[in-house]
Amino acid sequence: MTSADPGSSEKAHAATTRLVVISGMSGAGKTIALRALEDLDYYCVDNLPAALMSAFVAAATIGTENPHQRLAVGIDVRNRSEDLQRVPAILAGLAQQGIEYELIFLDARDEVLFKRYSDTRRRHPLSGDGRSLSEAIALERKRLKPVSVIANRVVDTSELNVHQL
Repeated sequence: MTSADPGSSEKAHAATTRLVVISGMSGAGKTIALRALEDLDYYCVDNLPAALMSAFVAAATIGTENPHQRLAVGIDVRNRSEDLQRVPAILAGLAQQGIEYELIFLDARDEVLFKRYSDTRRRHPLSGDGRSLSEAIALERKRLKPVSVIANRVVDTSELNVHQL
């Protein structure tokens, strides 16, 4: 009786793993999308530091009898700028490990984001340091550019309600 190569088990887990990365503008519906994926039996983590994405996938899939095969993470502007710029390389590394991924970027028109913030009375994550909401949204678009340009899908949620999303 020969023992199986331990690396082959890890590759088998990785080969069957699907990762959905949800990113996008604050107020565009990332949390709602993650909740929907959770209802579809995805193991979800919101506001994951991008630098920990590979470690999260490894922890959820390798060295366990019951690996999670469907994972979802929310990545947003609260990440450090340098980590957001590294997202393309991080995802490329996961793909080399056999992880199937899809990056979905949720967006909405500025006036819709203004209204959503007005309706919820929540503070935009970048509105500190005396920034207006319009300045915070513009800065967020700039910081998320490295993520949005590599998205498999960009979904404009401007005309969608919670149930449609």
